[in-house]
Amino acid sequence: MHVFFNKFITCNSSLSQFVKQYDNCLASKEHTEREFDSTDFHTVIPCATKSAIEAQFQHVYTHEKFRKVQGQFKGKVNCITRSMHSTLGFTIYEVIEQVSNSIFNKFLVTYDAVSREVTCQCLLFKSTGILCRHSLSVLSFELVDNMAPKYTLEHWSKNIKRRHTHIKSSKDEPLLKPRSERFDNLVFRWHNIYEFAFESEELTGILHWAFDNVMAEIQNIKREAKKKFVIPRRSDVK
Repeated sequence: MHVFFNKFITCNSSLSQFVKQYDNCLASKEHTEREFDSTDFHTVIPCATKSAIEAQFQHVYTHEKFRKVQGQFKGKVNCITRSMHSTLGFTIYEVIEQVSNSIFNKFLVTYDAVSREVTCQCLLFKSTGILCRHSLSVLSFELVDNMAPKYTLEHWSKNIKRRHTHIKSSKDEPLLKPRSERFDNLVFRWHNIYEFAFESEELTGILHWAFDNVMAEIQNIKREAKKKFVIPRRSDVK
């Protein structure tokens, strides 16, 4: 069970328990997010290097993501960069990373002088959105002090208000709401869950399980409601 839910439900929790505890879970998450937002805006994590690029990440990213980026800047000290080939504004670098006393790994990094974009064969940025130490080593070698905008992802910015803080728990809402407001509320709540579910197969499986069970429950409720309003046939009336 994902950490987002594990304080409130278990794998053995029933559907009704899931629905009941989700609201408490969301309220707890909202409180935690607000604390993180306050920390991000009122405290600063010192840079580990003199890099102007690291300072840009420090200024933009939340503390959680900046720590991950900073780990790559620290790892850059173990990298040696040398130019292999250059043509039409593109340069291919070989970055040698020392991972132990006797083990060295080699990575090819392509640098575009016009766009200031780098592509490393380790594919860390493509898979996680974080620039790898090999790419950072090349940018440092090229004396780049202003990185391409594509490398600062908006959804990790401390200036973007977290969606959880815009979603109110049911305790704060009136018991009765117009149809349009109910629809908007559902959209916001499910979008919040989607942000977590796409991160892994486990979370996606949890969401599929919840959807299947909720749909089955809704269909049962609708069937029972129809039975209550069925007009009896004349032959059934004695």
